[in-house]
Amino acid sequence: MTHSQPAGPIVVSSRTVEEYRTHFVLSDAELTAGPILDCPGGASEFGAAVRAAGGSCTSVDPRYGLVPGDLERIVEEEHARVVEWISKQPERYRFAEDGLWERARPWRRAADTFLADYLHDRNAGTEHYVAATLPELPFEDGRFNLVLSGFLLFTYSDLFDEGFHTAAIIELLRVCSGEVRLHPLNDTRGRRYRYLPALLETLRARGVGVRLCRVQSSVDPTDDQTLILTPGGS
Repeated sequence: MTHSQPAGPIVVSSRTVEEYRTHFVLSDAELTAGPILDCPGGASEFGAAVRAAGGSCTSVDPRYGLVPGDLERIVEEEHARVVEWISKQPERYRFAEDGLWERARPWRRAADTFLADYLHDRNAGTEHYVAATLPELPFEDGRFNLVLSGFLLFTYSDLFDEGFHTAAIIELLRVCSGEVRLHPLNDTRGRRYRYLPALLETLRARGVGVRLCRVQSSVDPTDDQTLILTPGGS
């Protein structure tokens, strides 16, 4: 069952590496197989987890231009906003025995991991976190073996029109040499993106390989599909 209440402005979410693995159908080998782009990265622990496992990951988000203290305040505010929004939808999300959304604590831990890694990145100058905004990314063609984009495209169809979706996906494909994986295909109300069929036809006409993959979300059961794209239909 879906809910009619939208999430509002774009959420800075603190998703866990386990959620990424489920949403984007990621194997152990894929985490370390080559450079990964996470766009937008938000306050996820994913990039830090990939690097800790020996892999390479660059996270992109417009808020990565902020100093660590300012970003930490935003992450704290966003975590509280998400928990409050979800608490009003008991028919859609799962809750612990104490009444707290069951993903609230894992997200809090993921946020802590992200913030510590972001601070280290800024101090060390390793540039694992890059400030940029779709549909323009500061990377050369084919830079990344795997490109992941979650909870932006399709999710905020009330904020971004068809033209933005097309341009953003084409840009993600440009910097990819392997696969682009997009999740979910629903908006924040749990409704499927209405222009998806037309978008897929546009991509196929450009020679892009298109595949829909069934997944099982631990966050929102309605987010049950991931779109997998291959540049040039390879």
